[in-house]
Amino acid sequence: MNKKITEHLRYGSPSAIPEIESGRTIDTLLSHQSCRAFLDRTINDDMKRLLFAAAQSAPSKSNLQQYSFIDVKSESIRAELVHMFPSIRWALEAPMLIFIIGDTHRTQEINRARNQTFRWEQTDAFLNATVDASLALAFMIAAAEGIGIGTCPISKVRESSEAITKLLNLPRGAFPICACAFGYPQSETPSISPRLPQSVIVHHDTYQPVDFSEIDKYDDTYNRLAGPPKARYPEKFGMPNQSTWSDNVARQTAVLERPDFREMCESQGLFGEQNQQPVGD
Repeated sequence: MNKKITEHLRYGSPSAIPEIESGRTIDTLLSHQSCRAFLDRTINDDMKRLLFAAAQSAPSKSNLQQYSFIDVKSESIRAELVHMFPSIRWALEAPMLIFIIGDTHRTQEINRARNQTFRWEQTDAFLNATVDASLALAFMIAAAEGIGIGTCPISKVRESSEAITKLLNLPRGAFPICACAFGYPQSETPSISPRLPQSVIVHHDTYQPVDFSEIDKYDDTYNRLAGPPKARYPEKFGMPNQSTWSDNVARQTAVLERPDFREMCESQGLFGEQNQQPVGD
């Protein structure tokens, strides 16, 4: 792909963002499916610039842009990740592996450089950065899938948040949200996961009680279209008579997962009194 350096409105300066045709946005969004098998085909730097530009086009709280991306190319880092998470080797060896980072570090560094003190309420600051990063990832995923690149976000990396923080050399104020694998799909066979009906998700004027008749119907629809899901934690809860989406929700949320995440956040200065001081004090 030939680079075309143009004055791009997104950056206000000459930027090598390739022009490319993509599918209609609404069709791309409604046909989303996670991809877990990739061709051995490189995603070149031009394409990466395009995807990062799409990510940066997402809405951002007060334009603070409190997120960062880490493009992991190092074979040694990838090997360490595979050692830590062997069950998701397919994702960690994808053509493009990005870690999505909630980043209040940059904001705090700006505070210090401009002779101010970071005083935001800790939980709100954490949520702002998390939402900013999540929106950016969603835009990046939509852009990728619109040009034929498969994607799959990976939250499993938070099971070893402290180790990930050290491996990626995250500074105080930065924290891992998830990783995301990108690559050209091995198969174009659609396997779209059915979602809850809008009658469950969309409330009118006020929040309404959960309608379990609709949940039961969704379980039946899911099993009919996608097949019964693999039962979560059978070693703890045994095997159900029939595995369903709602049974898996109950099983998964009845087990304490990622118990070190709060501790990692505290050590990164995201919660606690230390977050009220300039970085480095």
